[in-house]
This record gives sequence, structure tokens and C-alpha cells, in this order.
Amino acid sequence: MKKLLFHELLLLSETERSARSVKFFEDVTVIKAENDYGKSCLLKSLYMAFGATPYNVHPSWKELDVTLLLFFSVDDSRYSILKAGDQYSLFDSEDNHIHSFANVTRELGPALADLFDFHLQLINSSNNETQQATPAFLFLPYYIDQDRGWIENWSSFESLRQFKKSRAEIAAYHSGLKPNEWYLAKAEKQQYEDTRKGLRDERAVLTRVLDKLEILMKEAQFDFDIENYQKEIKLLLSECNRLKQKEENIRDELRQIESQRALIRRQIEVTEAAAGELNLDFKFLAENFDDEVECPLCGAEYHNSFGERFGIAADEDGLRSLLIDLRDELTKWDSKLDNTILSKDKVSDKIMNISEILEIKQGEVRLKDILQSEGKKEVRKVLREEKDELNLKIGEADEKIEDAELEMKKFTNRKRMKEIREFYCDRMKHFLQLLNVTALKEKDFKKIDSKIKETGSDLPRALLAYYFAILKTIEKYSSAAFCPIILDSPKQQDQDPDNWKIMLEFIRDHRPPSSQLIIGLVDDSDIDLGGGIITLSDHRQLLQKDSYDQIAKRIRPFIDASFTN
Repeated sequence: MKKLLFHELLLLSETERSARSVKFFEDVTVIKAENDYGKSCLLKSLYMAFGATPYNVHPSWKELDVTLLLFFSVDDSRYSILKAGDQYSLFDSEDNHIHSFANVTRELGPALADLFDFHLQLINSSNNETQQATPAFLFLPYYIDQDRGWIENWSSFESLRQFKKSRAEIAAYHSGLKPNEWYLAKAEKQQYEDTRKGLRDERAVLTRVLDKLEILMKEAQFDFDIENYQKEIKLLLSECNRLKQKEENIRDELRQIESQRALIRRQIEVTEAAAGELNLDFKFLAENFDDEVECPLCGAEYHNSFGERFGIAADEDGLRSLLIDLRDELTKWDSKLDNTILSKDKVSDKIMNISEILEIKQGEVRLKDILQSEGKKEVRKVLREEKDELNLKIGEADEKIEDAELEMKKFTNRKRMKEIREFYCDRMKHFLQLLNVTALKEKDFKKIDSKIKETGSDLPRALLAYYFAILKTIEKYSSAAFCPIILDSPKQQDQDPDNWKIMLEFIRDHRPPSSQLIIGLVDDSDIDLGGGIITLSDHRQLLQKDSYDQIAKRIRPFIDASFTN
């Protein structure tokens, strides 16, 4: 099992021209502050750097549009990840740019899945496709959010309904009931099932042709209806012409999108040039940028508001912020281009399918001539040989599917699953006792994906028992990277002094020994949790203006590298 550690988080707001650097201890880091001093925003930002949005990020924090740079390690390998606007960029231990990502689900998620050995596959709620789970689902058992995590388990992030029936699958995955190996075998099984389906469909078509041929061979001549044949051809040609017109309309739209992308790229080039050569006369460039620009593809003129935006960017930091906005805008047009190309491809596929049907229709006439001239028996022989070859390939796919199913069964056999469930349940019962939760019945937590239903001050303690029972189970049976444990403000529901002390001592004594713990507290009741303490001392001011220049100097090379690449 790999181990993920957080080392340092840099936060920078160009909007407020303020920043902060926070270094984390490898064992325990206590973030200590009164309410409204920024504990939650700091902890939530750790996950936002990975494209995982915690529950209920405060609107005022979103408005700051904070750029994040997180230094972390996986085992002995160091990395950093930059979040600037909607862009994410990954760097190695030497700060060399590895790759940038504009989409969490399709791009960043799969890249982090490989890095963290996180291969959970879930069904997307919108299109029923099986996809790699997003980073939020990796961090879900390790993060207890102040606003949500102490009310309901498996709920500390937003957009969890992106996938169907995710709760049971997440619990099964992280507990080891269905580890990485199970999902990798399942993916291989799905791949061969798709291959087999294609082969079977092809065989079905071939079988229908053979059946028809057998009938024709028993008849003296072909029973061919030329009138119906001509009607079918006419309908197909009409549909084909309609689709070709639609394809041409999409081509026009693509030309317009390409023109807009070229315009934005030109704006990025001008802004990058200005950022690299501060001695240029910014005001002259802004005032002399044409109000109307000509499209490089079609020659049409469009109103250009870039001069106004460029004129506002009065210094290097402003230009960098403008670059982020332009990059985000370019990403949106890139996405629109991808979607339009996809629409065009679908129309083109339909045209191709109709063209193939037309060829088949024409081929029926040719086939008739061939059968009459060359003999029906030779054609039947060829078709039967093709069918035999398809049967052979289907058999090979069947064997691969069986192998994958056997591999899956290795990790879902009753003995192993019973062992995991009993281990979890034993830890849960023991932890409930230690945390002074006596009313919760075993039937209410026996299933690993149970919703913990308690009331009053017992609920946070019952949830703490559940989270640590899951963490102990993960430590023993799971295969994905073990992540830092982050507890945001465990003192919920008016815990009395004795129970609060019990909670803190429990956290200190029962966290997995090699794990990294980051905990946000107002009151530690003089309990030494180990590690180090970071105190936040400014009310509603997590970021500090006097740290801006120093932090900006550290972050800028990463932003520049992400733009360059």
C-alpha cells in the first residue's frame, strides 16, 4: 500500500493580494484557532488542490479565487500540484512540469488514479458509462468535514451523486471487500465482453445471410422486388442528403469556433509578451490594440474587448491573473470545439452507415449476378469459413472472460469477505465502548456502508468510532494509497468536558500508527496530540497581505511552466 503525505500548502489571492504558506508535520499537525479564523478554508483547500471540492465551501472564499500549490509525496517520491483557476498542473520533485489538466473527471482523475493506485470504477449517473472515480472518492474516508462529516458518514464532499450507488461501492472498495485487483479484473472482463458482443453481432448478420442463402439455393431463381428496392434506395438517399446538409452547418460552426480560439490565442500571446518584457509601454499596447479584429480564417470583423482588459492589467501580477482568465476562456472554447467535433463525427458516422447500406443494397444486385454466374455453393463455403473464424474468436473471448471472473472471485470469496466484515465490526464495537456510546445497536452499524443514526452529542462520537473502524480496516485490507486523516472541528453537538477529553484521547491513541493526522481545533483541553501546533490569529483573515510578495515569487514559476506547456 502506498502512503500519501502532505508537506506544504501555498495559497495566493491576486484579488486580495494576500497569501499564506502552511507546513505540515509528518505525524500530527494541530490547526488551532477560534471560529471564523479560517481553519476550515485551509483544510478544504488541501482537497481543492486535487480537484475534490469539500461540502459547503464559503462563497467569500470562492470569491478570492485562490491559487493553490500543494507539495506532497507518495512513498519516497515528491510531487507538487498547482490549481490556478480551473487548470491543474502536476510537477515532479525537481519542479519539472509533468502535465496539465483542464477537466477533473476525464483528465486529472485518471492521472491521479495511477499515481495513488486508486482504480475504483463507478457508473456515471448521467450516461450510465463506467468511469474512473474522481479524486473526492479517494479522500472520502479520510476527511471529516466540519459542516457535514459529523452529521452523516461518507458525505464530506460535493458532487457525490455524480455516480450511481456510490456509497456501497466506496465502502466495499476502501474496506478491501473489492480491492484494486477486483476492479482491474472487472475492467478486463468488460473489455472482452464488449469484444465478444461485437463478434456475436457480426456472426448474427452472417447467420442471417447464410439462412437466406440456403433458402435461395432451394429456389429456382431469386425473388427480387425491384419496385420496393427503388423505394428503399430513394429514402436512403434523401436521409443521406439531409445529413450532409447538417454536416455542412456544423462545419460552419467549427470555422466560427476556430476563429474565436485563434483570437484568444493571439490575446494570450500579447499578454505573455507583455509579462515577459515589463519595459514595454503597456499603455501604448492597450490603446493601440484595434477595436475591430479580423478573423484569420474567414476574414469577418469582430468587436474586440481585449484592449480594455489588457489596459486594466497594470502590472505583472495583473497580467498573470489575466493569463489565467484567458486560459480558462480558451479551455471553454476548446471544450465547445470538442463537443462540436463530436456532433460532426456522429453525423458523419450516420452518413457512413447509410452509404454502407446503399452499397449493400447495390451489392445485393451484384451478389445475385455473382451467384448466378459463379455458383451459390462457393459463396456458401466462404461465408461458413468466416462464421467458423468468428466462432473461434468468440470462444477465445469467453475464455478471457472466465479468467477475469475467476480473478474477481479470489477477492470476493465468502471467507475473505467474512473476515473483513468481522474485523470492522469488532473495531466498531470496541471503539463505541471507548467513546461512551451505549445506545447504538449492532444491527445499525453491522454493514460496512451503514448510515450511522444517533442523536445529540452521541452522534459525533458514534461517527468518530465508525471513521476509525473504517480506517483500521483500510490499513489492514485496502490496496489504494493511505491518505492523511483530516478532522475538522470534532467538538460538535455540545460535547461535555469529559466526553470531549475522551474524544481527543481516542484520536491520539487509536489513529493508525504510521498515518498523518491534521486536525482543526478550537479547544484541545490540554491534551497533547503529539506533533506540532499551527495557530491562526487573524479573525476572518486566513491569508496575509505581508506574505503576498514572498509567496507570489514561489508560485509564479509554476504558473509560467503550466502556461508554457
